[in-house]
Amino acid sequence: MRKLFPMFLAVVILISCVFAGCSSGTSTAPSSTASSQTSDGAEDNTSSAQSSDASSSGGELTIWMPPFGTEDMPDKEFWTNHLQSLIDETGATINLEVVPWDNYDEKYLTGVSTGMGPDVGYMYNEMLADFINMEAISPFDEYITQEDRDNYIYLDKGVINGKQYTLPIIVGNARILFCNMDILNAAGIETTPTTWDEYVSTALAIKEKTNYDPTLMCWAAPSGGLNEIFFPFLWQNGGDLFDEDNNLTITTPEAIEAAQFLFDMKAVHGILPEKSTSMTIMDVREAFAGGNVGMIIIDSRSAAQFSEAGINWDFTSSLSKKQKGTFIAADALVLMSKAENKELALKAMKLMTSPSVMEDFHNKLYSQPPISFNEKFVDDERFKDMYTNETDMMRTMPIVSGSFKVYDTLFKNLQLMMQGELTPEQALQDTATYSESVLK
Repeated sequence: MRKLFPMFLAVVILISCVFAGCSSGTSTAPSSTASSQTSDGAEDNTSSAQSSDASSSGGELTIWMPPFGTEDMPDKEFWTNHLQSLIDETGATINLEVVPWDNYDEKYLTGVSTGMGPDVGYMYNEMLADFINMEAISPFDEYITQEDRDNYIYLDKGVINGKQYTLPIIVGNARILFCNMDILNAAGIETTPTTWDEYVSTALAIKEKTNYDPTLMCWAAPSGGLNEIFFPFLWQNGGDLFDEDNNLTITTPEAIEAAQFLFDMKAVHGILPEKSTSMTIMDVREAFAGGNVGMIIIDSRSAAQFSEAGINWDFTSSLSKKQKGTFIAADALVLMSKAENKELALKAMKLMTSPSVMEDFHNKLYSQPPISFNEKFVDDERFKDMYTNETDMMRTMPIVSGSFKVYDTLFKNLQLMMQGELTPEQALQDTATYSESVLK
């Protein structure tokens, strides 16, 4: 669903910031009073974000959010309804724009370079380092209260270089192994695999005893697909992406072995069909929902679609080789440096992440575990133990400047590996060589 930055735009934005003088200074409230631009019908939400004072009265605020909504509940309608209470309180104009995932980060780069970006934005970890280096994002420690620290579960994940740069809004959506138990049972398998060896033996049984695809992977996805098809295996084998000094570490024996395992699934075991090299995440998800594949690794949020489709599914939170490990999202709201009324921006951010709004969000738009202690668990109950007791195995992306370029190159090289044009070792070494010119 995500697409990482193209290099030339990153260069353009860095140059633009030099000449535009990106500012992270403090702000003053605008003198004019604006009117509401949201729809009626807001719920009565309470939050520490809503206390009234002159510094957050009136003014205008632009918020950019990605799409999570459905036909029954569009994103803009959801957020504008919930922001109505803040508008009623302050008289502010709040403009909310839903930014498509395609070219998502390019739009932020363009917005920063032209001064036409948002005051409050939604970013994922791979984006953060470069925008922080541009001084396009402001820390907001002075707006965080002790009450906030006591309530938000993942607030510490927003601390970068010792400063509070983000307010986590989505932490979860773990990449897990879904199994169609009807297909596994037809192959004589009663339980979901938990290790690499069991994964292969289960897939071989499905191949030999049924007419279904044993497993599928999204090798034609944007580079964000690495969250499903490489990073979990790297971590499960004891490997990592970067060391403590932000040096790339993907040429270790552990990393090479993980890449070799993926290559062997297709080239040696024949359990990964050729068509996987042309499948996106959506293709893989729809194939499982259609009852056509035994096992896939995909986001936990997909469970709702599988249940709706009538699939008899079970899951393994993480396969293991040397240890457990899988990817979780750690997406967050950020305060853009261009925001003229930072007090108002933080009130909006806190309102959007308040328990009542998040419960509604998780019910209507995007199933996820709670982000605050005062919020109810409204995700699939089968995941509650995983998100409560298995958090140690959940990994987020490291915040390293220039890493998005490395991930993009890594993905392309691994695609060449799966097509038989590079060996696993060559794919990782070529990526490491390229990284020397882009990592800072």
